[in-house]
Amino acid sequence: MAQQPESSGKTARSNAASATAASAANASDQSPTPQSTNAGSSTASPKTGQPVTGRRAPFMVASQHAPGLAPLSADVIAQSLSEAPGVEIVKTIKPPAALGLQALSVDSVFPGGINTATGSMVVARMAPDKAELLKRQAAGRLLVEHDTPLTYGLDPGPMALPNVGVLKPLGEGFRTTIEVQGPQGPLKDADVFLFGNMLPAQGTTDASGRAELSIVGESPDTIRALYVKPRVDFWDLWIPSPSLVPDGVNTVSVKPLSAFIEGFPDRQLLGWGQRAMGLDQVPTSFDGAGIKVAIIDSGAAQVTHRNLHKVGPGFDVVGNNKATWNNDVVGHGSHCAGIIAGNPSGSGVRGFAPAAEIHVLRIFPGARFSDLVGALDYCIENGIDVVNMSLGGGEPSKIVEDRVVKAKSMGVACIIAAGNSGGPVQFPASTVHALAVAAIGKSGEFPPDSFHATQPLSGFESRQGFFPAKFSCFGPEIDVCAPGVAIVSSLPPDDFGAWDGTSMATPHVTGMAALVLAHHPDFKGPFAQRNANRVERLYQIIKESATPMPIADSTRVGVGLPNVARALGLQAGQGLGPNATSAGFAPQSVNPGLPLTAPSSIGEARDLLHRAGLL
Repeated sequence: MAQQPESSGKTARSNAASATAASAANASDQSPTPQSTNAGSSTASPKTGQPVTGRRAPFMVASQHAPGLAPLSADVIAQSLSEAPGVEIVKTIKPPAALGLQALSVDSVFPGGINTATGSMVVARMAPDKAELLKRQAAGRLLVEHDTPLTYGLDPGPMALPNVGVLKPLGEGFRTTIEVQGPQGPLKDADVFLFGNMLPAQGTTDASGRAELSIVGESPDTIRALYVKPRVDFWDLWIPSPSLVPDGVNTVSVKPLSAFIEGFPDRQLLGWGQRAMGLDQVPTSFDGAGIKVAIIDSGAAQVTHRNLHKVGPGFDVVGNNKATWNNDVVGHGSHCAGIIAGNPSGSGVRGFAPAAEIHVLRIFPGARFSDLVGALDYCIENGIDVVNMSLGGGEPSKIVEDRVVKAKSMGVACIIAAGNSGGPVQFPASTVHALAVAAIGKSGEFPPDSFHATQPLSGFESRQGFFPAKFSCFGPEIDVCAPGVAIVSSLPPDDFGAWDGTSMATPHVTGMAALVLAHHPDFKGPFAQRNANRVERLYQIIKESATPMPIADSTRVGVGLPNVARALGLQAGQGLGPNATSAGFAPQSVNPGLPLTAPSSIGEARDLLHRAGLL
C-alpha cells in the first residue's frame, strides 16, 4: 500500500510507543561511565588495561503495521532510540515507494494485515539485554530482531575446533615446503593446506611457487590430505594421505581449466550444467530480453570481464553508493552473473539470458539481514522480475520474510540457495514464498584428483552420472535441484574459476526463470500482471519442466532438475542424455564444501575435511 504521510502531530499511541522505545533502552542501561586518568598530566603513565566484554550487537527495530494503527516513522523510532545511552543508530530504512495501484493491496497478503514490510526500520547497536527489554515493552508496535550476518549461501555450522584440553600431540611437528607447478612453471598465489588430526596448516605460494608450512603435533604419517587451491584459471588438487618429505620440497602439479575443457576459454562453450538443463536445445534468439534480473551478492566485474560488460545498472547497498557495485573483491557475484547472463563474446562463458537487464546489488562483504532488506526494497521499487539470492544464514527473520512476501505480491520472484552446510535448509531459502534450490553434480565433469571427486553423496549416483552433492542442504523445503558441482564461470578481473555450491546451482534456475518470463506465452497473457499469481505460475512452470532424479530421497533434489527447453515447449524429451559432454565445456572444479574461495578459518578448513570423509 502507499506510504502513509508522517504527520508532525503524533497520535497518542505513536507517542506512547516511541516513549516505550526510549524508556526500554534507558531502563537497562547500567553501564558505568568511564573515567579519565591524568588527563592534564604531561608525565606519561602506564596504559591501563581494558577488560574484554561482549560488544554491542546490531539489531533491526522495525515498525509493525496493524489494521487501524499507523506505522511509526523511521524518524520517530530513531529519535526515541537516540535518546537512550548506549544505543548507536547505524542507519534507517524507509519503506519503498509504491508501484502504482498494486501497492494498495499489499497488506492483504499478510495474515490479519500485520507486517513490517509497509513500515520503517532502524538498525541500532545496543546490548542484547537492552534489545530484549525493548522487544518485551514495545507491545507489538515494534519488532526487534538481531541483524544477523549473511554468508555466500554457505554456513559450515559450529566451528569444529579440537578440544585442546584433552588432545595429545601425535608428534612434535614438522616443517615442509609445498611447490606448486603449472604447465608454464611455478604458480604464484595458490592457497595450500595440510590436514592432520589437529589444527590444519595453511600458506600461499610465492613467486617461486613455494609455500613453507609448519604443522604442530603431527608427523608426515598423520597428515590426512593436501589441498591446493589456485586463485583462478586452474583446477584445484586434492591428495589424500600424501607422501611428504619433512624439511624438504614437495612438488605438485595443477591443471589449467583448458586441460579438461578443450579450447577454453578462447572458444566459448556452454557449461555442463546449462546443457543438462536443456539450454543447448534453445535457439539463441531466446535470450531473456525485456526481463529484469537482480543479483544480490558481492558485485560484478562489469568493467574488466569480457563476459560481464553488459551487466548493470547496479547499487552498492552496504556502501550506499551507485558507483561501486562493479568492484567485486570476492568474485562470488561475478561467478553468479556469468552463469545467468554471460554475454556471447566469442570466448569465455555464455549465460542463460545474456540480453536480460541485470541489476547488480552489492551487499558482500559485510552483509547483514538489514542489507538484504534494503536490496529487496530496491527490487520492489525498480520492478525487478526475478532475484538471485545465493546467500543465507542465521535464524529465520520475520522482517526479512515480510519483505520477501511483499516482493512476491508485487511480482518479484525470489530464487534462493538452500545452503552448503549439509544440514537443514537455511533461511531465507526455507520460506515457502521463495524457490529453494539444492545442488547436484555429474560424474566425468571434473578431474578425478580434484576436490569435486569427493562430493558425490554415497549410494545415490544415477545411471547418467548425476548425484546429490553431499554439502547441499536438504529438507522438505527443497523445490528443485540444479548443477552446483564443478561449475566454471567468470571471476575478476577477466579470469575463470571452477566453483561448487548451492550458490552456483541457484543462478542456473534464475537464468532459466528469466527465459521463461521473457518467452513463455503465459506471461504475455493471463499472467502478465505483476502479482503473486504471476510468481506462483513461474514456479509451477519451472517445477513441471523438471526431470525427476532417480533418487529415493526427494528432500535432496525436490521435484528434480528443471529443463528450460521443455518449459518453453521446445522439446518433449528428457534432455539428460549422455551427449552432454560433446556439446559444450566440461564442469570445473572448486571446493564444494569449502568457502567459495578457499578456507579462511579453522572451522571452514576442518569442515572441508569432514565433507571429504576424512573426519
